[in-house]
Amino acid sequence: MKDINQPPSARSVYLWNITGSAANALFSVVALMLVTRMLADTQADIFSIAWSISQLMATVGTFQIRVYQATDVEGVFCFRQYFLFRVLTIVLMILSSGVYVAARGYTGEKALVVMLICYFRAVDSLADVHEGWFQQKERLDLAGKALTYRICVAAAGFGISLALTGNLAFSCTTLLFSYVLCYLWFDLRYQRAGTAFHEEKKKNSQPLWVWRMAAAGAPLFINAFLILSIMNAPKMVLDTVISQGGLDAGAQTAFTILFMPASVLNLAYIVFRPYITRMAILWNAGEVKKFLGILARIGLCLLGISLFVLAGGALLGIPVLSAVYAVDLSGCRTSLLCMIFGGCLYTFAAVLDNALVVIRRQYMLVLAYGITYIYSKLAADVLVRRQGILGGALAYATAMAVFLAVMAAMFAICFYHALRQRKKNERDKE
Repeated sequence: MKDINQPPSARSVYLWNITGSAANALFSVVALMLVTRMLADTQADIFSIAWSISQLMATVGTFQIRVYQATDVEGVFCFRQYFLFRVLTIVLMILSSGVYVAARGYTGEKALVVMLICYFRAVDSLADVHEGWFQQKERLDLAGKALTYRICVAAAGFGISLALTGNLAFSCTTLLFSYVLCYLWFDLRYQRAGTAFHEEKKKNSQPLWVWRMAAAGAPLFINAFLILSIMNAPKMVLDTVISQGGLDAGAQTAFTILFMPASVLNLAYIVFRPYITRMAILWNAGEVKKFLGILARIGLCLLGISLFVLAGGALLGIPVLSAVYAVDLSGCRTSLLCMIFGGCLYTFAAVLDNALVVIRRQYMLVLAYGITYIYSKLAADVLVRRQGILGGALAYATAMAVFLAVMAAMFAICFYHALRQRKKNERDKE
């Protein structure tokens, strides 16, 4: 624990950030792989839909305040306020999860597994507020360490439990308790030991801070909830069609497996996460050209990576996924490439999203998310029922194309107005 109070090297920050981000992205891959190899198709479908629902509910738990927290370089809110707000949103998340399960008509093992995975996400959301604080203090190495260790321990416990019992619900319970223990041992312990993370108490008495934080995060929460609803739209229609007998058991699992590579470029973007705080510092300092320079470099790097990912998916995607998950995916190459292409489009839109948060124009993003949400709901229902898994892939890819187009237009408009407002303020000061 001695190294916590020592300034980390840039190499350590980047390596641990990459490691933690990779572990987080691969966790769903490993968890689903374990389930598909050890349990029947029906239980694999249950786990797949539970995982998707938990991701949706996690947007309530985090309220998507992480990016705002990490870019709060002026210290508008203190950690205690971020923590108390997160506890409140997690309570709302648990209540929302119960209501969602009841509304979908889930019972028995399916309802239990969905709720257990949502509880697991609740713990993850609580840990996220500590890791956001580490990021704000430019200690992504600690955030990466905590995330890596937590996921490795949880994945091991989940896998061992599945192998020994073959019981999905019991294994999900093991996953939950593993996360609780790791949160206490890593995130909480790191923060208490780090002197840089201690804060003055005077800001805690700010009047109406809860409402001001909720107002700051509300656009981000709405946007995140909508984007996950957009991504889950084909899965929800598949779940309904399977329950009605329109598709065989295992279709949900196959779609989820094919969807996994869609997040590869987004994982690559996470490598650039330290630049988000840097962009906020440059924007606040009036260094607009340097701000745009970072944004352009990120975009060019992601473009090169996306071409590589698409080529790799076309050549090796289906054989590798079939071997890893022990599921026959032959004939799904077009669906896979559609999903990868859609994932690439989403990542470029996410870059613009984060840039708008940095310049504090996040409230304008709701329009982009709202338009895409309406399109995805209509497209998913029509395409999935007509073309099954391929229809779901097409619905996702075309929704992301709509999303990026609208997001680019919103960024251009908001950036132009923000720049004009800044120049006006500078003239007024003169």
